[in-house]
Amino acid sequence: MKNKHQLVWGVILLGAIAILIGYSIWLFMFAKSTETVVYNQGYYNSGMMGGRVNSSGEQLTPDQILADVENYLEGYGNNLQVADIFVFTDADYYVSVEEKDTGRGAIELLVNPYTGQIYPEPGPNMMWNEKYSMMMGDSFRYIANATYTPNVNRTEAVKIADDFVKSQLGETFSVPGDGHAFYGYYTFHIEEDGKVIGMLSVNDLTGEVWYHDWHGDLEQVISEH
Repeated sequence: MKNKHQLVWGVILLGAIAILIGYSIWLFMFAKSTETVVYNQGYYNSGMMGGRVNSSGEQLTPDQILADVENYLEGYGNNLQVADIFVFTDADYYVSVEEKDTGRGAIELLVNPYTGQIYPEPGPNMMWNEKYSMMMGDSFRYIANATYTPNVNRTEAVKIADDFVKSQLGETFSVPGDGHAFYGYYTFHIEEDGKVIGMLSVNDLTGEVWYHDWHGDLEQVISEH
């Protein structure tokens, strides 16, 4: 009888171990499938918004990035177009997208320069955009009836931004006003001694400033429109 009980408990123990091993393997595979990949100062989920096979190991050219973004935007109608591309040193490309009919900024994107994967820029683009919500991660949601009256006009926003960079970065920095008005905020170019070096955003309701500190060193600004 004792041996029989030992056999039963042995079978139960082996079964429990098998279940535990199986669960551990499933948990590991699940974690891998939802893994967040960190790329320099940006981030994206694996497989987000397309991408391409790039066996060369070299960065994609701005023309290739432009083609990938334009192809992505085609999935959201025919009223969006690329406005600017910021090329950073070994960091994600920044792409501003505007509406064709109004010329107003719509969304801001980051693009992995090696894979072409596209994802929403963090910060104002995700938190302040009153018309194109990108909080869902892999796509944006258009809010057709979004209406509001800005409390801060463009001239006031430029003054706020210029005061901010001079106080925080130094007197050699300035915000002359180049950039785009999005729905809910402005994004302006920051210059140092007359050369564009980065960007910041100003909330058009509160005047709050959000400095884009996740980019690398700026190499080139390409204006498409």
